Amino acid sequence: MPVTFSLLDVFADVPFQGTQIPVVETDDALSEDMRTAIAGEFRQTETVFVNRKDIEHPFSVYNHRGPVAFGAHTILAASFVAEKTGLTHDEGSFSVLRLQDEMQQIESFIDKTVQGADSIQYKCLLRPTLDAYTPELSRIAQALQVEEKHFTYSRYKPLLVSVDHPILIVPLTKPEHILAANLVKAQWASLLSDIYASEILLFSPGSISGMTDFHGRLINPYLAQDDYPPIGSAVPEFIAYLAQLPETAEGTHTFSIDRGSLNTRKSVIHAEFDKRKGKETQCRIGGRVIKVGEGRLLVPLT
Repeated sequence: MPVTFSLLDVFADVPFQGTQIPVVETDDALSEDMRTAIAGEFRQTETVFVNRKDIEHPFSVYNHRGPVAFGAHTILAASFVAEKTGLTHDEGSFSVLRLQDEMQQIESFIDKTVQGADSIQYKCLLRPTLDAYTPELSRIAQALQVEEKHFTYSRYKPLLVSVDHPILIVPLTKPEHILAANLVKAQWASLLSDIYASEILLFSPGSISGMTDFHGRLINPYLAQDDYPPIGSAVPEFIAYLAQLPETAEGTHTFSIDRGSLNTRKSVIHAEFDKRKGKETQCRIGGRVIKVGEGRLLVPLT
């Protein structure tokens, strides 16, 4: 059975940058096992599936292990395809897509241009958990093989933040120190022995693309030293981090952050958030989506 798919570059300002997300389109319901197998075949982080016969919930997300919740990259990918296939609500200069999975209800906004849908933003409400108890800077510096002086800030401090999952957020002074970080994997367990975190998000003011306010990199023991994985999943935690700073005044704030290195794929993510005393943080996360390929899969009938 032939099944069509598209390859999308998400959070990309030019083709062949950002994070590649496959979107499999079918009018026939594929079994969960088959979707898992297809996601594994693409060997990407996650794959979006569209079943147009399912009016209520046409979109789902899988990786090579099975179904997963929507994240920043897959929300934008689903929104891009929804606009192309008439699954959005027309609001004039933009379209709206409402998604639902077991964990959340999501609303995204797709700008209309002559070229079609490329600038997409989704909104979310943050209910973060914050914990200032973190490892000493000397231990973090030793584990990442970066001099401790490059972590020294008066404004930014390490903080454990959890929105979707717990992340230790650690500031550095410049992007080049983030690029040079090299985790000593044998020290990972002892570094995080007193806190519960699945990853470290390193960030600094500045940019490798020349277009953003911050640079970011996710670190965990399963990545190679020259790996610069997508950071979209950590952006809600980063927004919560910025919002809790005493120096962040009440009101609406905008920023951008990139990831990657000079020799690898780069992503550019735009975000804004509303800080209001006594209220939960409202945020919008977005970027561009570029279609770079399409094809067919020959799926066996079961």
